Order: sequence, then structure tokens, then C-alpha cells
Amino acid sequence: MKDGKTTLDLSQGWSILQDVHDRGEEMEIYRSGWNPHAIGPAFSEWEPVDRLVHLQLLLSEQPYLGRQLRYFNEHPWYYRLQFRVPPEYRGNKAVLQFTGADYWAKVWLNGEFLGQHEGYFAPFEFEVGPLLRTDGENLLVVKVWSPWDKDVVPGLAKSRFWAVVRDMVKGTYEHADTFIQRDVNPVGLLGPVSLTFYPGVRFSQHPVIVTTLADDGQSATVRIACPLHGDASLRAITLHCAIREEDTNREVAAMEKEVTLPLGEEDGAEMSLSIRDPRLWNTWDRGEPALYRAVIGLRSAGALVQQIEERFGIRSVELRRSEEETTFFLNGKRLFVRGTAYFPDVYVSNLYKARYERDLAAIRRAGCNTVRVHVHVESPVFYDLCDELGLAVLQDSDLNWVHPLDEAWKDRAVQVVGDMVRLLQNHPSIIGWVCINEPRGGSKGELLTRSPGPQLEAEAQRLDPTRPTIRGSGVPDDLASGDSHNYTGSLKGGNARYTDIYGTTEKLNTEFGFDAPPSAENLRRVPAAYQRLRPIVADIEALQYYQYRLLKYYVEHYRITKYRPCSGYFQFMFIDLCPQSFYGVCDWWGVPKEGLKALEESNQPVGIFMEHREEPVAIWAVNDLDHAFPRSVVSWRVVDESGTLVAEGESRVDLSADAAVRVSDLTFAVQPEKQYRVSLFLRDASGSLLAQNVYRDPFHHPPRPQGHPERMSHELGMRLYSA
Repeated sequence: MKDGKTTLDLSQGWSILQDVHDRGEEMEIYRSGWNPHAIGPAFSEWEPVDRLVHLQLLLSEQPYLGRQLRYFNEHPWYYRLQFRVPPEYRGNKAVLQFTGADYWAKVWLNGEFLGQHEGYFAPFEFEVGPLLRTDGENLLVVKVWSPWDKDVVPGLAKSRFWAVVRDMVKGTYEHADTFIQRDVNPVGLLGPVSLTFYPGVRFSQHPVIVTTLADDGQSATVRIACPLHGDASLRAITLHCAIREEDTNREVAAMEKEVTLPLGEEDGAEMSLSIRDPRLWNTWDRGEPALYRAVIGLRSAGALVQQIEERFGIRSVELRRSEEETTFFLNGKRLFVRGTAYFPDVYVSNLYKARYERDLAAIRRAGCNTVRVHVHVESPVFYDLCDELGLAVLQDSDLNWVHPLDEAWKDRAVQVVGDMVRLLQNHPSIIGWVCINEPRGGSKGELLTRSPGPQLEAEAQRLDPTRPTIRGSGVPDDLASGDSHNYTGSLKGGNARYTDIYGTTEKLNTEFGFDAPPSAENLRRVPAAYQRLRPIVADIEALQYYQYRLLKYYVEHYRITKYRPCSGYFQFMFIDLCPQSFYGVCDWWGVPKEGLKALEESNQPVGIFMEHREEPVAIWAVNDLDHAFPRSVVSWRVVDESGTLVAEGESRVDLSADAAVRVSDLTFAVQPEKQYRVSLFLRDASGSLLAQNVYRDPFHHPPRPQGHPERMSHELGMRLYSA
């Protein structure tokens, strides 16, 4: 071992059983020698599992829909592992570390209760050195459960899919408005699990790195807090840190510090380093996503005890909010957000690096510079990739819609949201925390102003003073929030059309979109969903076309109203999170729908757009980049369905950095019975093409499909349209 610790992987060899009468603790299932066969029919036998992922993925042929899934959450599950510890580790200190458990977990080792954990995404650990046996087998038992909520807001029982009072701080269940199917509630122990032996002192958590950029940008201060755990076996140690550029490995700062730990207590050590001429992290369209790596070592008597590495970036983030604006600033400059929401699978344990790489590459190709991680927390590798790719992240907590208001629940929520901030705060890609998504029902005001909104905001700002918070997403008039959700022509009922947004303004939109099914070929992979939608299979092309037209109109509307007052938007969402949830512009298998074309055409950093409704109004050039295009040329050409030229023209424009410019009026008589093709081109002073846009039949806007949004199946968890 290169440092003073050794780790045993405990991720393999587990067995499970479901305790259908919840008698396991009373009957001491965690004791060595406990035999389910001697109990009687109340307990099944232990069943081996080959990996630690959500149990629905292991035990269900169809984990995304079906009432048979409810039994996974009606009763708790027990996990059991027997393992040996080599004799040479006798007497060493040891820590038992879990990656996650969804949602509640209790842990026993060799019959001794270690503790309880809440929350699916956060790692947790226990000191176990004195409990370990080196002369025989050790028994590790974990109880895991993720129960159904029973309470509903009084008077709103008919709307249970959003009126359920959510007792868990977990957005990945019972969101059954065709988002997450009614019977899906992920549960399970999520690996890996490890046992680490160490000589007296260790890092008890990953370091917390806070960077502060000087006003002149010529230097940055890097403060590193290193939580340590130690006792009398090693009282005085040396803490060493070297900061290196990630891509060049060049050392830019280093220091050592002597640390003395109190006996038997948790303590931390802080270091402050200065970097001259720092390279700043930026989104891919505004610069370089520069990264640094802190290499931190613990030494005692000249020997290396432990060494860890933590990656970080240097940048500043601000969210300016007033009655007139809700605007992100990155490194002191306005950042126009071109975003999409991301929730790629209800089972986070079903994801892996290559899948994230595929999705994030597609998101960048579609022009997005920001991703909103919607009401859940992704695996750490996702945030690593966003750091590398220069994709900013707006990170939601798991609080969604309606929650209890009592003090005990507030304290639990603060703990879980605090776990999220502690886990992710070193990632420079994260530009803000969302405390609650769409606080709903009669408790909306209380959630925002009394509990837990203010406490969640205070905890996030206490742990991470470098980032802004949004207290309640979708509450535009609340200055602690400031963003809007807009589903005009989609989820908004009545006779609303997506063109009704013309002439309206929003400061920052964090949700808009329309759900359209995948191709019939892919839909057939889910027979129950395909059979229910067979009456409208022939209409799938039209549904995808409506998604395309709606998204294109929204995106261009927000681009044209840039900083008047719109500072950005998030399309909802990029990929379907299960086979029968259709909000994505890509289906669950990653196959693009026609809606993806709207982003590819209209969401790039430089764009040329036609302002229009039922008639043309004007041509706009938009530049989200940090440099100007002086003496650019805009040209346009309009032909009717027969190819007859209707209008054409050309205009010069000085396109400033980070600006939207009204280039020219565009007016011609539109004959309702005709279809038109409008082609726009934007070239720089040298004649190179900067952007183009083509509108095919732009003045005939398709109506919202029949049956949307009211027609839905909670049994299948999907939209029915007019089927």
C-alpha cells in the first residue's frame, strides 16, 4: 500500500430477504447463527444477489411499471454478508463505508447496532475496529426500506399524484403525473461497500475546497478544510497539500501544516493557499473549463499515513434578483443560460459513465451550456464529467411539491439537503442549489416562508457561501426564488396555444416543454404501453412534430427577449427517465425524437431568428459568446409552396458580445391558404457562416393534440393523448 491504509472490498457475496411482517429486529435477524428455516413460514430463505443496485432492477422483469412493484416497498429488506479479516489487521482501527442506501438503513456488525442513515445518495460510515474478528467470520446485516406515504393534503385526494404529503426527502418516487409511474419507489443497498484499516488517523470526509477570486482577477485564495478523525495513537501529524493544474500537472501552490488532534474527537484542519494568475473554470461556450487538483497527505514521523486527491475549479457565481431580473453571473459576467433538465433514469444505480458521456455529449451538441438536475442527485461521475465538459449545473434538492411542516421533519430535510451540499460542493460546474421544486397546495406559502424553505436556504448558504440558492423553483414573484415554469400550449389546459407566449416576458425560465412518445418501434419494447397507445400509433409523428414546433417557438422567444428581461431557460427534459415517460427530446433508449431538432437549430450560442406569430414581424441576431462579430451580414429569402420568391433582403449588423440585436423588420402579406419557407443566414465580416435558420410553414401553428394533457394512465404512468 502506498499510504498507511488498506481497503477490503465488501461489495460481493451479499444475500437478501424481505421481512414481510417486519419482525426481523424483534427476532434478532442480525445475530450470528440466525436461521430462517427454524422460524417457520414467516421468513423466506436468504437469496444471493450478484451486485448492489436497486432491488427492482434485480428482481423485476419490468421495473418501470406495474402494480406488482408495490410489494417492494410494503415491507423492509435485509441484506446479509459474511466476511473474514486477515489476522495481521488485529487491533487496527477500521471504518466501514457505504456508498448509499435507498432510503432508510440500519446497520449491525457481529450483532452490535452501528446506527441508522436517511437518504439514498449520500455515503455513510461507521468506526468498527473493536468489533471486528480476525479469528473467524464477521457478520454484517443491513435493514433497508423505502415506504409508501399515506397522507394526502385534505380536500385534494383526487389529485394524489401531486397532493401526497412526502415524508421522504426523495424526488424519485410517486410523481405519477406520467413522470414516475405510481408503483415505482426505488429501494435497495447501493454499492460499493468497503472496510478500510488505518493507523490512528484518517480523513473522515472528503476535503471542502472554497475558492475566492481577487477583485482584479490576478490571484485566487484556496481554502481547504480537511475533516480528520484520530485518537491518542497518533497525536501530532503533518498535513501537506500541493495544488496542480489538472491538464499540465504543473504545481502552482504548496504548503505544510502541523496538526494536533484532541483525543477521541472529530476535528478538522484548514489550509489557505494562494494561486497567482489563476485559470478560471468557464462554460464551454464562454471559455475554458480549467480544473485544479489538490493532493493532500497526512504524515507522521516522516511516514505517509494517508493521501487523497480532490479536484476543483476557480470561478465566481452570482444570481442577481430583483423585480426586474433573475440573472446568473459567472466570473463577473452575465451568463445567458441555454439549458435542459436531466433525469435519465428513476433508478440512479442503473447509470454508468459511458451512459453519462453519451448524454452529455448530445446535450453539448444541442447547444446547451447548463443542465438542471431535476429533483434528484446523480452519481458523482456525472458531476466529474460536467466539470470536464464545461457544462454548468443547477442542482435541485429532492424536495418536491408537498411535505410535512413539523419541526422534526424540517430537521430531517435540513440534514439530507446538507448531505447533498457537502457531497457536491467541490464541483465547479454547480452554479446554484434549488431548495424546493414547485411548492404546492395550501402549504405553499408555509413551505417557502416558515418551514423548511428558509432553513434549507440557510443551511445551504452556511455550508456553501459561494453559490446562490433558489428557495422555491417555479415561484417567479418570490425574490428568494425568481424563476418561472411555463407550459402554455402543453400542460396548461383550456384553449391555450404555445404562440400565446408571444408578447409575454419571463426573467428566468427553468421548465417548459411537451411530452411526445418514442417511435412505434421502440414503444413496442414495452408491450403494455404499446397496446394502450395502439389507437394513436399512427399519430406519433405528429406528436413529435408538435413537440418540435413548441420547443422551437419557446427557445427563440427566450433568445429574442434576451435580458429584456429573460436571462435563460431550461427545456424539460432532455431524455425520458423511463420507457413510458415521454417528456424527453430523446427517448429512454437515447434515440432522438424530432423535438431534438428544435435545440440543434435554435439553441446554439449564435443564432438568427424570425420573430413571428401568424405573420412575420422582425429578424433578430443573438450572440451568447464573449466576443463580438462586427460588420456581420444578415440575409433572408422567403418563397411560397410553389417556389415563387416572396421577399428577400440583406442587412449589415454589428453584433456585440452577449447581445440580442433586432436586425430588420420582416413584413410581407401572408396568404392563409399558402405555405412559406423562410431562410435566414448570418455571416461574419469575412463571409463565414455563423448561423442559419429555416422555417417551414411557420405561420400555420399546429394545435395542441387532442386529449393532452388530461388523458393519462396512472396504472401505466404515461400520457394517453386521445387513445
